[in-house]
Amino acid sequence: MNEKRATIAALTTYFIFGFTFLATRVALDHTSASVLLSLRFTISFLTMAVMAIIARIVLGRPEGSENIDGADVSDLRPSGKILSIARLELKGKPVGKLIAMGFSQPIAYFIFETLGIHYTNSSFAGIIISLIPIVATIMSIVFLGEKFAWWKFAWILCSVAGVTLLSVMQGSSGAIQIKGVFFMILATIAAAAFSTLSRHTSEYFSPFERSFVMMAMGFVVFVGYSIVDNGANFIPATIKAITDINVMAPILYLSILSSVIAFLCLHYATTYLEVSKVTSYTNLQPIISLFAGVVFLGEPISFIHIIAVAMILLGVYKISKG
Repeated sequence: MNEKRATIAALTTYFIFGFTFLATRVALDHTSASVLLSLRFTISFLTMAVMAIIARIVLGRPEGSENIDGADVSDLRPSGKILSIARLELKGKPVGKLIAMGFSQPIAYFIFETLGIHYTNSSFAGIIISLIPIVATIMSIVFLGEKFAWWKFAWILCSVAGVTLLSVMQGSSGAIQIKGVFFMILATIAAAAFSTLSRHTSEYFSPFERSFVMMAMGFVVFVGYSIVDNGANFIPATIKAITDINVMAPILYLSILSSVIAFLCLHYATTYLEVSKVTSYTNLQPIISLFAGVVFLGEPISFIHIIAVAMILLGVYKISKG
């Protein structure tokens, strides 16, 4: 049952992630990247902080529980069980490992991906990012001792080939610089390290605790970055963004759905599924992004797109099967 729920959680995660490019693109038409990131993680962090405070007030401090959700919830009413998800108990646990996970994602990944795209282009970036399942699988084998049927790498490559085909069809322009390639490789390693660390820390921390520390670290780093980037204009730029529905609508999607809910689901998935299975769903994101572009932006779709989608779906299905 847990594996089925984890699979649904993983699929939910990457379905939500699939619309992040569209939301980000809409928001960036009206504000800067630094303001977007600071507002995204401020709202995400405050949302999770409020959830944790309410859970603590209503449920009190758990005593002697070793449940991954932080408490024995068997005797709670349905409302109490929901609130128990937001238990936050970090004392006496290896928080250093959690900080390492939070550094890899969102901090390192967001920074390296942004720099990588800046010095290459979105098509090339999409191709490199599609390698995350391969790098993550290797990391999980080396550092976690997970078992993996090596023949499944052929299906990972099938999925990667489909993403490559979709990326080439985007026809992005822009020179590909060596330092851009380097940054995209670092972004891929950071994302793979995050999945591996999420799986590793699931022994000590609940999905909520892992997500909370991520959002807290993102809040501190990206608000600081926005202050430095905007200088004296930080407050006016932030107020302007907050009062603009064209900015806040996509930011609310990015902060609540794509950050809080998606990462809660992702951490839940890595608790019960191997890293190779969870990261195999990464390559579903371009399909959702393609769908979003066709439906909401009127972008064209061709027979080649359909072939690419079929390759991705076949690869993901074969990897996740069994």
